[in-house]
Amino acid sequence: MQAERLDDGTFVISCRMASTAEDVGATLAGLSDLLLAQVPDLSNENDWELVIAEVLNNIVEHAYSDRPDGRIDMTLRFNAGHLLLEFIDSGLPMPRGTPPEGHHVDLDVARNDLPEGGFGWFLIRSLSDSLTYRREGGKNHLTLTIPLSRGQHT
Repeated sequence: MQAERLDDGTFVISCRMASTAEDVGATLAGLSDLLLAQVPDLSNENDWELVIAEVLNNIVEHAYSDRPDGRIDMTLRFNAGHLLLEFIDSGLPMPRGTPPEGHHVDLDVARNDLPEGGFGWFLIRSLSDSLTYRREGGKNHLTLTIPLSRGQHT
């Protein structure tokens, strides 16, 4: 994991991980530790962490179909109230060349009637200001912009 602060104050983190749940988990833990040490005034409202975890899990489970031999590149750019996330992988393309819409799921049902899955893309889209996807050179490129809480300084 590499981190740097640019002249304009943007804090950039870049990392590469294997397409395994274990490596994703270790990367998320390392990211949390790094941010705690480098950006102590970052709010505890971590909706963006949920988005990162969901995107990475989708890449592992769907793009790579749980194949452990893939690589995922991720870049985070914290700046003036927003987080720009970039994910690149060489897994399978998105179905129909576009990320799923995601649908709101009714959670006010009996436990046995809860749907399995289906929450991810709704969560990702609802917490993002913008989302773009393209397939280029055999690679998936997903870019998201997420607002950070007011009053955060990175």
